[in-house]
Parts: sequence; structure tokens; C-alpha cells
Amino acid sequence: MSETEEPKEPEVVEEAEEDDTTYGGERTAPPEPPAPAAPAASAVTGTLPSAPSAAAPAKGARPDLSDRREPLYREIGGYKLRLDPPDLARLRELPGSRGKSDTEIGEAFFDGQAERLAQAVKDDVPSPSELRVVVDPYSRQAFLALEGTIRGILSF
Repeated sequence: MSETEEPKEPEVVEEAEEDDTTYGGERTAPPEPPAPAAPAASAVTGTLPSAPSAAAPAKGARPDLSDRREPLYREIGGYKLRLDPPDLARLRELPGSRGKSDTEIGEAFFDGQAERLAQAVKDDVPSPSELRVVVDPYSRQAFLALEGTIRGILSF
């Protein structure tokens, strides 16, 4: 090296880190994850009843989880509270409803809330009256409607 030459710094070569988009300097598509295995089909055996039985199910039998097609009523304090089928279906969203029929869920709701529902409208709605109970399970509120007009709101 002569005095007039400046010392050269060694060249730094940056190596590209390999990731899922580069491999050996070429762009490639990321590897696809393995497809989940299809669930195995299972056969259901047995005979189907020719007509539904009107008798109560035997002890230990599974509850009837089919949708209820008629309203559920509860009379309390001179009021007739009514849960229509869509409102009964909304009650299925509440915790603890799994494995119960709409009737069981509705009865349990009325058992816990009917007295409070009647108290919520006693000063505003004359008795006897029929009130529809409209349920919002997400806000956990019940709306009491008399002939299409909301007359009371109760949080549960």
C-alpha cells in the first residue's frame, strides 16, 4: 500500500434471509398447509316411529329439542305473559340452554323472571292484559309489549 492510497473497507455482502416467499433467491409461493381430513361418515340405525307419541317421554329419554310452534304462556299478577316461538328461539342463546327444549327454556325463564316482568308494568298497564315478552339475549333485556307498543323494559 502506498501513502496516497486510502485503505479500503472490506465489502459487506448482505445475504437475504430465507422466508416463506424466497428460496434460493427466487420468489415462490408459501407451502400450503395440509388439508384437514374429512370426517368419517357414521350410520344411524334403528326404526323411525310412524307417529309421534303423545305420552310423556320415559325417564332418561332425550328431551324433544324441536322448535316450538305455539306460544308459551304464564299468568301472574293479573297479566298473561306470552313468549312467541321466535322469542323462545332467542332464549337458546343464553348460557345453560344447551340440550334443553324451547318449552324447558321458556319455563325456566318465566320461573326466574315472571314476577319481575309483572312488577315492571303494574303501574302502567291495567290488569288483566296479555303482554308479549320480546327477548334480546345479547343485551339480556326483555321488552313487554301491549298491542304492539313497548310498555316496559327489564334487564335480566
